[in-house]
Amino acid sequence: MRTHRGGYAPIGQFGWDGGSGTSTYADPVNGLTGIPLTQVGMSAPNSAHLIHDFWTTLYQALDN
Repeated sequence: MRTHRGGYAPIGQFGWDGGSGTSTYADPVNGLTGIPLTQVGMSAPNSAHLIHDFWTTLYQALDN
């Protein structure tokens, strides 16, 4: 659970980044849950960028 604001993530967001290219987080403040699933392990740089871009785009959409 996040206890401080960092980047796009609000306080209270909780979840997990898996080592196999998965990520899941729930944000009770914004009523939001996201689960991106990839087939590339986190050892590949593109997987980490893809997951970061997913969350960034999701939170940018809330601002629109």
